[in-house]
Amino acid sequence: MQESNTHREVIIVGAGPVGLTLATLLRRRGVDVLVLESHPGLSRHPKARGVSASSMETYRGLGIEGAVRAVSLPAEHVRFFRGDCLVDEAAELTSGAAAAESGSANTPSPGALCSQDRLEPVLADAARAAGADLVFGARVTHLNGGERGVVVTVDDRDLTADWVVGCDGSRSIVREQAGIELEGEQGLGKYLSVRFRAPLGDAVRGREATSYFIAGGKGGFLAIDNDTEWIYQYPITDGADSDALRNDAARLSRLVRDAAGIPDLAVEITDTMLWRMDACVADAFREGRMLLAGDSAHQTPPTGGHGMNVGIADAQTLSWQLAAVIKGEAEAALLDAYTAERRPVAAAVVERSLGNAGRAYGIEDELLLGSGYAPASALPEGAYAPSGAPGRRLPHAELDAGGSVLDAAWGTARLLVAGEAAPWRVAVRSAALPVDLEVVSVTSGEWASRAFLDRAGLGTGEALLVRPDGVIAARADADAPEGWLSRAVSAMLRG
Repeated sequence: MQESNTHREVIIVGAGPVGLTLATLLRRRGVDVLVLESHPGLSRHPKARGVSASSMETYRGLGIEGAVRAVSLPAEHVRFFRGDCLVDEAAELTSGAAAAESGSANTPSPGALCSQDRLEPVLADAARAAGADLVFGARVTHLNGGERGVVVTVDDRDLTADWVVGCDGSRSIVREQAGIELEGEQGLGKYLSVRFRAPLGDAVRGREATSYFIAGGKGGFLAIDNDTEWIYQYPITDGADSDALRNDAARLSRLVRDAAGIPDLAVEITDTMLWRMDACVADAFREGRMLLAGDSAHQTPPTGGHGMNVGIADAQTLSWQLAAVIKGEAEAALLDAYTAERRPVAAAVVERSLGNAGRAYGIEDELLLGSGYAPASALPEGAYAPSGAPGRRLPHAELDAGGSVLDAAWGTARLLVAGEAAPWRVAVRSAALPVDLEVVSVTSGEWASRAFLDRAGLGTGEALLVRPDGVIAARADADAPEGWLSRAVSAMLRG
């Protein structure tokens, strides 16, 4: 590893979607970031595929939503195939387009199906463009946390950081070295994921789907491009020699041909990956100056498509809280709120996904839109309903001039006012707040939105204090009281 700067404000271990997203968010907030990845490059395997509306809103804010959609499957392909083989003319097709499109009333950025191997290059480019340093082939072997920072041993060299965030997956070295335990169920199933090339485009033409479930225990297919790039998923039974199967290209090719129903199909195996289905959550997301995000903090069954998306939401919350601490706007105790806020959401999603085990791999696009923090519940009981209540995500609404009100409240703390902004701006100046707080009127000017007033239930003279991650921190029911403003911002920074 060649790294001349041996001290960083934040070292992120792991350059998957969560680590790369966190790096970009932190850099946008002026934090010095180094990302260390043990593998020699970005993922070659699709792994996660569902990018939910909440994640796409994050990428909208970062200016890369279009780039993500450009490498995603078309929305009309979001459906599920069930048949005896891939060329089964009697196969059942179940539309999943609603999952990708139904959120349009509740989000400006509906979810997408984007394979991780195609998503990561977009995210890596964004992280580098923001100024993050990415180092591959850098294996972290030891961490030693103290009151002032963390010593990170990479191969045979020591680096130091004020904070370390483990985004290094289910076998996280950061979690292990921090002494954080997992709670839940592990080993719920074992699968072999086989990436291969084969000319299957004509076989599925007009019946394109994202997931192809093949009857008779033959496994199934996941589309990468619904043409020549595919994933074959095969369940590993107890006692089976998974390593032998993984390395037997001839046998894997036969399994693919059998499931496809095309005996002479030309198959080129390009990558394989064994994975285990777990449903567990770390008992804490922070230990001293070491924090966890993504799969290092929680492992979710793939049903519902939540695993990566919960991690991206982790990154949204952690990025503003960690930046506030580093900039001296908040005490380190704010980071205790990270576990208090994110762990209940992760646990609720794991429980929901565990209940869905065996169902189609899709995207419950609106589930995470409704996730919230105290005093709100972690997950809504029923369908998502927009709300202006503290603890909830700021609801999307069309601006009178076009666009989304979410764009007015992304990336930094803001005060959204139903009325004249001037009195609130005076109150902000008088309060001498520890953070920059922009005041935005939603009843006049470029951010005016009559629809938002209705969806948030906001009356004349009322205001919403919105955190940098788009969560409503507090609500004012009266004209600009300076005392309320100071108390609300102070509470936001305490967590």
